[in-house]
Amino acid sequence: MSKIDLHMHSAFSLDADLPVEILIDRCLANQVSTLAVTDHNSVHSVNVARQYTQNKDVTVLSGIEIDCSFQGGNYHLLGYGFKGDMADFYNLEKHITKLQADVVPVKLQKLKDLGFHLDEDHLYHLAKGNTPQEEQMAELILEDERNFSHPLLSIYRGEGARADMPLINFYWDFFGAGKPCHTPVAYPALTDMVSLIKSNHGIPVIAHIGANVKTDHLKVLDEMKAVGVMGVEVFSSYHNAELANKLYDYALGSDLFVTCGSDFHGKNKPKIEVGICNYDLAAEQYIKRFVESALA
Repeated sequence: MSKIDLHMHSAFSLDADLPVEILIDRCLANQVSTLAVTDHNSVHSVNVARQYTQNKDVTVLSGIEIDCSFQGGNYHLLGYGFKGDMADFYNLEKHITKLQADVVPVKLQKLKDLGFHLDEDHLYHLAKGNTPQEEQMAELILEDERNFSHPLLSIYRGEGARADMPLINFYWDFFGAGKPCHTPVAYPALTDMVSLIKSNHGIPVIAHIGANVKTDHLKVLDEMKAVGVMGVEVFSSYHNAELANKLYDYALGSDLFVTCGSDFHGKNKPKIEVGICNYDLAAEQYIKRFVESALA
């Protein structure tokens, strides 16, 4: 059976590693016939994906995942089906890249304050001229023999409780909201990003709400709908069946689009594979309706 996956990342996302072409080949090998590459704050994959799939039996939507803020919290807003010269998105990428680069020294100092050793020159070499990512910091910290006996790191090694996906787990455990290395970034307002996507004839969809808030999901979604969000990523690798069912019923009852996505990244999230979105046949029909709208 063919699959739909509308949330995945190529190497144009600094925390992912596969070139667009290899990512699409991976999708085809996993029977994904409808997809969107939604790189972080970047649309560089769009034309590459279109050109590479010209003679392939696959449907590709233009996509992006934007870091944004709403009511004091950080969220990810997906944009689909946008058209035009994409200049607005290129300018957005430059802006967010600077915001993220400016806080790297602060993050590194917070890691040092916890007693972690990290070779900064190696970190910037690993980043290849881009903004160093938290997962790269985690990789170097875990590999550095000076940290082998650090008590905070044992859970990321061997059979440790967080060793299944050590790099992304390190990110969540140390850089998530309320965690010791969390560093606020003044991301663009969600309302402005909704307007940006719509002004480029796209559809704004809130990504994996379950990864961003633990309670009151529907209340938050009501407030996001009020400012123009048009869809919910119901089926996500971050949502269990109970939450997915709740979001599904909410979306249908609120006249919002239903979408799905694995959030594939590659080595940073090794347990997540393309095409693993866990929707059923009934939900697939609503997802297909969204795809048709995004392609119109």
